[in-house]
Amino acid sequence: MKNIFTIVLCVFISLKLTAQVNYTANDPQGSPAYSNFYLFGSNMGYYGTSWDDGTIADIAAGNLAKGVKGAGVKTVRPSLYEDFLQTWGYNIRVDQFNHYASLGMQDLTVFLGTPVSAAHKDNNTYGGCSVPSQLFANMYEPIWDNGENGTPVNDNNYFALYVYKTVSMYKNQTKFWEIINEPDQDGGANGWKAAGNAGNWFENTPTPCELLNLRAPVYQYIRLLRIAYDVIKTVDPTAYVAPGGLGYSSFLDVLLRNTDNPVDGSVTAAYPNKGGAYFDCLSFHSYPIYDLAYWDGVTGTVKYKRHSDACADSYIGVKKTFEDVLSKYGYNGVSYPKKTIICTESNIPGNITSTYFGGIEVQRNYIIKAMVESQMNGISQMYVYGIGNNGDYATATNGYDVMGLYQKLDGIGPLTNGGVYNQQYTDEGIAYKTTSDILYGYKYDVAKTTALNLPSSVNGGAFKNSSGKYVYVLWARTTVDLSEVANATYNFPSGVVGATVSKKEWNYTATNLESAVPSLNVSLTGSPSFFTDLTALPLIPGDTNNAVRPENFFGWSVYPNPARSNFTISVNLKQRQELTADIYSATGALVQTLIQRSYYSTGDHTFNITLPSRLAAGSYFVRLRVNDKLYVKQVVVIK
Repeated sequence: MKNIFTIVLCVFISLKLTAQVNYTANDPQGSPAYSNFYLFGSNMGYYGTSWDDGTIADIAAGNLAKGVKGAGVKTVRPSLYEDFLQTWGYNIRVDQFNHYASLGMQDLTVFLGTPVSAAHKDNNTYGGCSVPSQLFANMYEPIWDNGENGTPVNDNNYFALYVYKTVSMYKNQTKFWEIINEPDQDGGANGWKAAGNAGNWFENTPTPCELLNLRAPVYQYIRLLRIAYDVIKTVDPTAYVAPGGLGYSSFLDVLLRNTDNPVDGSVTAAYPNKGGAYFDCLSFHSYPIYDLAYWDGVTGTVKYKRHSDACADSYIGVKKTFEDVLSKYGYNGVSYPKKTIICTESNIPGNITSTYFGGIEVQRNYIIKAMVESQMNGISQMYVYGIGNNGDYATATNGYDVMGLYQKLDGIGPLTNGGVYNQQYTDEGIAYKTTSDILYGYKYDVAKTTALNLPSSVNGGAFKNSSGKYVYVLWARTTVDLSEVANATYNFPSGVVGATVSKKEWNYTATNLESAVPSLNVSLTGSPSFFTDLTALPLIPGDTNNAVRPENFFGWSVYPNPARSNFTISVNLKQRQELTADIYSATGALVQTLIQRSYYSTGDHTFNITLPSRLAAGSYFVRLRVNDKLYVKQVVVIK
């Protein structure tokens, strides 16, 4: 009886694990809200034989075991193509994905690709194209069968089998699955057009020849989404399914107004749902360099807004155009659930060429602003393009070759240099890591941002962690074409912070410099600064700065000695007291307990704290405990 029960239980569990989902993304359970912290993401890339994906991941996230600092990347976006997995085995990347996890990366985005082998590829041509379809054969065969071939999916539906095997193997590290990278890549120059213009996709269906990465009717792409959603949600109900990095909101409109009906995209009993039912995440791409020109009606000329705030505004503007289309079709949290939104490619070049606008300063300002604005505007992840440069700033003519967090990587990796990592940050990489190091684990706080009462010349927001601590990221808005020069003076409102704040600049991760500044008349520039409250927040555990002082303790002062990087503490005592002096960083981390002695004095008693090692320049708290009855904090700055 026990054995029979065990067999029945195993069968039940097996059926439960492979039971087809009975919902779509139009249902609440089919489109869960993403609740994790914002993740700082990056695309990978190929940089020659001195690197592989493992060592690239090391310099992305950091690998303490190898002494690699990293760039603050918390998630990456690899690809898993069917032909690669078919050739080398579906488990070929398992060790690599485990390595990502060991570095602290989580919730990866993986994009699935089109087939290569003639056996699995639809070799038909559509719409008069000279190029055959790029999609899978047999997509309209049933998705599921009775497990005849050892899988619950129909093995003759090649895409279903590819998705099932891939997701089953890599679901533990992957949260987002993109279906084909940039399916709306436009060969007809119609995707960008607004409604009312000839050939636009809001009012016309793109032809197979226009869709360079599909070469097939768009209804077949919706079929891919349907298969992917059904299979992925069956294998991992916590995963998200997304179209692969859309560039045009008009293509999203096409997906939301058509079904996977291969005849004409109409609704029938066999094809009951339009495309929005088959993805619960919207992934988009944004390269603001294509969106910085405007028509000046006064002068009758084309003008430009080539600066970091215009780039950040363009990036968020693209997101909002997609959001408008989603709302148009009811994906607004009322008719249907809202869709999670991520951006899997964005950046601007680090130099200016005849084709592209860019520059080192505007690039590093943009990347901070884009990551901050992502969180302020409901973008759950943004993946920078990319980890490293493929060219030099002085000679690169393709802007995409100088979008990296590291300078040119070719030939300087550990695989051909005796294990030595020779990578060097770009300014963008320093800015990226600073932002990640300071903001990771924080969530955007709308109410606190509103309380900042920012003037129109200042942008930024407030971010809060689980312990109630805030970080404020602020900058003066840039407004002048080809200039990052901007200045503003800002006053933190009373009650938001205390009299003193810590200020860190974009390069903090490289300099470790921070300064204690008054919270009034704060100077801001076009480069974002990071602020934390030094006087109002309980940065030091147990602080009771306003408590009643114990008898015979009359005050104290702290004098920095920059040359020796230590402090002198002057204490006014009139009887024996037990003193403990602790030093904390400006963010509340204990650096060291410096001294613990008993003193007896009939007047002022001065004692010196000599540090065993020099402190870096920056702001520190010295906390003095007197007979375990009082904690006092005071800001000390070493310059």
